[in-house]
Amino acid sequence: MVSAGVHRTRMEPQRSYPSHLDRATGTGSQVQLEVDGQAYFIDLLFYHLRLHCYFVIELKNGAFKPEYAGKLSFYLSAVDAAMRTPVDGPSIGVLICESRSGPTVEYTLQNINRPIGVSTYQATRELPEPLQSEVPSIEDLQEVVEKLRKELHETRQVQETDVEEP
Repeated sequence: MVSAGVHRTRMEPQRSYPSHLDRATGTGSQVQLEVDGQAYFIDLLFYHLRLHCYFVIELKNGAFKPEYAGKLSFYLSAVDAAMRTPVDGPSIGVLICESRSGPTVEYTLQNINRPIGVSTYQATRELPEPLQSEVPSIEDLQEVVEKLRKELHETRQVQETDVEEP
């Protein structure tokens, strides 16, 4: 038996998604699927309005590993069993990794009869120009942390002196 529910354990991103997902509606992040009494969590789940199918997106740190495709295939089957209606097409899987090797991906996906794509991302330490004025600098955050530490230390000292005085 497969059941599905939304269980958000990460903060919901407040940003727009890439333009090729403009016909998709987000159904959630960390969507919980229960299969055989065990909970599994899909990183991102979208429903594409024009294609009439679900997109299951898995985000992975590091290089592509063949076992990721097996997990994604499992999620696709579970989503189809729990959420897919007769008018929906088969769910599509997207695996996003930090890097990938062409032959490893090709051999892994060669005999999988599910629509699965593998893509990469590039992490950067610099914020895009429009966000730089919206996000505090490291120095600002360090200053706040130091102030909080000082306040906490002072509060503890006051509490200790209150306990010592009868």
